[in-house]
Amino acid sequence: MARALAVNGAAKVFIIGRREAALKETASSVPGGNIIPLVGDVTSKESLQACADQVRAHVSAIDVLIANSGVSGPPVPSVDQQQQPIPLSELAQNMWTPTPEAVTSTYAINVTGVHFTIAAFLELLDAANKKRPQPDSTTSVKPRPQIITTGSIAGFNRRSFGNFSYGPSKAAVIQLTKVLATTLVPYDIRANVIAPGLYYTEMTHDMYTAQGKTEIHNVEGTFDKAVVPATRSGDEEDMAGVVLWLCSRAGAYINGCVVVTDGGRLSVLPGTF
Repeated sequence: MARALAVNGAAKVFIIGRREAALKETASSVPGGNIIPLVGDVTSKESLQACADQVRAHVSAIDVLIANSGVSGPPVPSVDQQQQPIPLSELAQNMWTPTPEAVTSTYAINVTGVHFTIAAFLELLDAANKKRPQPDSTTSVKPRPQIITTGSIAGFNRRSFGNFSYGPSKAAVIQLTKVLATTLVPYDIRANVIAPGLYYTEMTHDMYTAQGKTEIHNVEGTFDKAVVPATRSGDEEDMAGVVLWLCSRAGAYINGCVVVTDGGRLSVLPGTF
């Protein structure tokens, strides 16, 4: 997302994360020097406030806030290697094994972290509205500022994603964003969700490695249609297209929307949308 925005007209793209080396790697991956890394932790209000203050040192307003931090949560297997249900006693033991803190930390990052990230930057989004020119018949409409959260199709999928905390936390993020879309109408700030399906990322690396699909994940034919109708996973181009659409004039009329980018995977899963 950062790279897509940086090379397609964004004046400055601030990226926040706990690992400075990873941030700098992303910042140096595109020319122009307009990706600015900020070390921060979404589970700390003090850290988020410090990041917002650093952003204010560079700019007086922001046009989009992307709340993208997330963790998968502690594993709670419910099927065996053949994807068959395990004995109930084993399922009960698997559910009992994680500590309450481990389960709760999933929500602390995936939901509470989003809540406080938005709170930290809300006034900077409002400042963009105050600078927004009034449209007339000769000018193109400048999109209203917006919040984009990263949900997941796991928020709709009724099958376990290897545990019982990741999917529910993403369902909460999706609902939180819908509530914000309504709450922020008087302030002219939009809120939308991107809900990815199978994408190769640092978080999903082990899964792809176990299947031997790390290098070919985005090649058509890599996955059976029963897993992903597109027969591949999503890649950076797919995500870039979604985020550029939402942030550009083309997406200026989008508000309160969940954009599912999953190659059709939800179509072959039991779920609710």
